[in-house]
Amino acid sequence: MRSRRSGFTLVEILVAVAIGLIGILVMMQAYLVGENFNRATLGEGGAQTNGLLALYQIERDARMSGYGIAFTEALGCGEISWYYEGAYSPNITAGSTLARVTVAPVLITVNGTPSVPDRLTVMYGNESERVLPAALANINTAAAELGMDGSQGYTVRDKVLLVSTSAAGRCVYGEVTVKVPATHRLTFGQEFNPKFNPVAWGAFPTGFAAGDLLINFGVTGPVVRTYSINAGKLRVTDGQLESATGGTVLDLVDGIVDLRAQYGKDNGVDNGTVSAPSFTAGDGRVDQYSNAAPANASDWTQVLSVRMAVLARIGTFEKPSVSGGNCDATTVAPTWSGGSFPAIDIATPTSQDRCYRYRVFETTVPLRNMIWRLS
Repeated sequence: MRSRRSGFTLVEILVAVAIGLIGILVMMQAYLVGENFNRATLGEGGAQTNGLLALYQIERDARMSGYGIAFTEALGCGEISWYYEGAYSPNITAGSTLARVTVAPVLITVNGTPSVPDRLTVMYGNESERVLPAALANINTAAAELGMDGSQGYTVRDKVLLVSTSAAGRCVYGEVTVKVPATHRLTFGQEFNPKFNPVAWGAFPTGFAAGDLLINFGVTGPVVRTYSINAGKLRVTDGQLESATGGTVLDLVDGIVDLRAQYGKDNGVDNGTVSAPSFTAGDGRVDQYSNAAPANASDWTQVLSVRMAVLARIGTFEKPSVSGGNCDATTVAPTWSGGSFPAIDIATPTSQDRCYRYRVFETTVPLRNMIWRLS
């Protein structure tokens, strides 16, 4: 009876432990394979979602760009002269902390270093009652008072842009504080919180005359948004004309590592980026794509579209397929219709960028407000 109660022998225990370890090893391997597959699937889906969201966000604003500013005179403004809480824009006061704001439907900022992504700034107005500009009848800069050919559609607190029709680059941004309908007079005063208007005319450019234009942006002012890439995220900077520090910054989408854009120009020049039987300026068809910014108002009127691309990174780090070797998840640099994405380094064998996979999302957006412009 005692021998029957003696339990397992040492050999039996060792065999059982070995079988258990083998089972655990098999289960762990199966789990790791499944987990890697799951992470890869989720990473693909995440990159797909992030890329689409990033491109959609930029595309939506790009479709609105140019509304209210698609006039030859306005497009010749270049950087506008503006004032905010005691400070003037940099084109008036050197070293100013205010943002440089260029009147353009879409402005592509290309950094001198190719590895730095492009920045894309869109601009459009919000006013629906007064879309067409009014003509200046006379101006009294000492009193910051403008006489117009008609003040209909303008209200107190509207943000407006006074544009010279005779001198390119002479444009002043301000807020209407007084309206006298009987005489069609508007004033850029300090009746309210003096954010947007200096005392009298201040240091604003002078030389405006009858026939110059006044563009209405509405009470909320124009939308000026800049899209950029920062630390692997799509970032937007909004409200540059309502901030002394450059606007409100918001990170929108994770996993976006590069942004590239080009203007679609109807300039009659064949640079090899468009296939067409003929190239004629002003025929309403894009002749070339380029990231070179238009130099003047005439060049801006030739911009009919913008094509852009974002590069999304799948967040799963993939080890080299050969132990001790270099990463080879991505060995061929991703490209888009406009070229490459130099913000990532695939050419260098030891680059960590080769340890990830990428997805490219691109689109071409017709600038309808530029296509339908009146002049």
